[in-house]
Amino acid sequence: MMKVLFRQALVILLLMRNGFSTPVVEYDKASKYEEYEIEHEISMMHAKNSVLSMDIDSIVIPPGCHTCTEQEKHYCLGRSLINDHCCCDKRYHEMFPFIPHTCYLGSQLCTTVLSNCEEYYRLRTCCCQKLALMKWKMKSNSRSIMKEGTSIMAPLILLNYFMYRYFT
Repeated sequence: MMKVLFRQALVILLLMRNGFSTPVVEYDKASKYEEYEIEHEISMMHAKNSVLSMDIDSIVIPPGCHTCTEQEKHYCLGRSLINDHCCCDKRYHEMFPFIPHTCYLGSQLCTTVLSNCEEYYRLRTCCCQKLALMKWKMKSNSRSIMKEGTSIMAPLILLNYFMYRYFT
């Protein structure tokens, strides 16, 4: 028994001495460290205040816009919209103050989900602003309804529990 432990310890010591116990990490000299700065940020609180103060009817769709396809609607209601917003709307008027997001600046060129920024501008104006505002208004309303509902429901559930437990 003692002999086996001694052999295992000897093997471990020999491996450690020969450099096998810790892996050698070689860093790629060609890769660079990329540092990003926050270009702008919309917090959850700011977005909620914006969505509550905005009116859907205030967004006017200009003449010349066609009816939005299902694919375009999907784009407008997903993360791709914010990706392209961060890529194309840099340092300009904030077009989506009602969506919480953070845009970053870096030295690498960003790539759009759509074919180019012109396509993004067209879709933003014709479809996305109104659709996204409707989505975030519904989200905001459902959260406030849930909060109100839970504040009403909790005492009712407790009352029901006590009545069932003590009066039946």
